[in-house]
Amino acid sequence: GTLENKGCPDPDRDGDGVPDRVDNCPDVPGTVENHGCQNAQLVVIGLGQLEILEKVYFRTGSHKLQKRSFALLDNVAEVLKAHPEIELVRVEGHTDSTGNLKYNMRLSKMRATTVVRYLVGRGKVSKDRLIPEGFGPTRPIVPDAKTKEELAQNRRVEFHLVETGPEDAVQNAADAAQ
Repeated sequence: GTLENKGCPDPDRDGDGVPDRVDNCPDVPGTVENHGCQNAQLVVIGLGQLEILEKVYFRTGSHKLQKRSFALLDNVAEVLKAHPEIELVRVEGHTDSTGNLKYNMRLSKMRATTVVRYLVGRGKVSKDRLIPEGFGPTRPIVPDAKTKEELAQNRRVEFHLVETGPEDAVQNAADAAQ
């Protein structure tokens, strides 16, 4: 067994060699490169979060999603539906440090709320599984960002696993690491 699964063997329902706890498609055989799915994935199940391999894009200074983010968010919804043991996800909105703090705090919350609405409306994820939260510029990836690239890194949406069912080894691994 694995440490992440408290010494127990990792189940692999579809027999594709990717343990269910990190398999984006646990009921359909896929490849390791595609995180257990037949098609390329934009989401990876990580320790305590869903890691997205692309950014969620919004119109500048707005909470309106750009269409280029739809495939990514559709993939997030598919992973959440395939993993009902992931009971609660905090959808975090973050901004860069330019502009007014109060505005950025509100904008980040509105962006997180927009992502939740998309996942519920188009992705058919239960609203009870998602909590939108805005952090504005208070949790930067690049502190004291100055360049366009650094500022862009701080503008992001993250998906953190808040509460999970008893069979979810992802949370168990996070607990064991602490």
